[in-house]
Amino acid sequence: MPTRQPLRVLVAEDEYLLADDIASWLERAGATVIGPLPSVERTLKSLSATPQIDVAVLDISLNGELIYPVADELARRAVPVVFFTGYDEIDVPERFSTALTVSKTAGVSDLLNAVFEQRLKTMSGLTPTRPEAPEERVLELVPGLRLRARLLLPTPWAADRLVERTLEKAIAEVSCRIDGQPLDAWLHQIMLSIFAEAPFGPN
Repeated sequence: MPTRQPLRVLVAEDEYLLADDIASWLERAGATVIGPLPSVERTLKSLSATPQIDVAVLDISLNGELIYPVADELARRAVPVVFFTGYDEIDVPERFSTALTVSKTAGVSDLLNAVFEQRLKTMSGLTPTRPEAPEERVLELVPGLRLRARLLLPTPWAADRLVERTLEKAIAEVSCRIDGQPLDAWLHQIMLSIFAEAPFGPN
């Protein structure tokens, strides 16, 4: 079995409370958080001192300055990016077409989904699990996970928390996923193992 490696996530966010929440969510998922960093200048300095980054969560505007110089450096390193933004509408430059964008009004599960999906891209390149069926996108599997959770637990809150816990554990254990194992089956297996440990709902 592959050795589990902690996920190293760079976080650039200038809202203190939100930055603290993001760091807490990721740390619960087993990630090592670099930051959070409140400015473009400090984020660039941190990049120069940090050789290994697996995924970056970037607020598009840090104290009024666009984050794109940081995103350019991350692209040069082939580090996948999740833009976390409070803007309702924003045109991200075409050169960042592989980045995912998550609204700050979204829930924690949406951010974890995006981080996990970007991590999978770096680990597997989204290689097909079968010649005729490409790897599913994590975001496309979430409705199925939520449905499965609602069948297991009686309340929407408990079901959504089970989905969050599933994604947290998946992020922590992604390096242990068996090569060729269908992504949906793997995520449902994780969900059932969490449910078996806490059948009345995860804490």
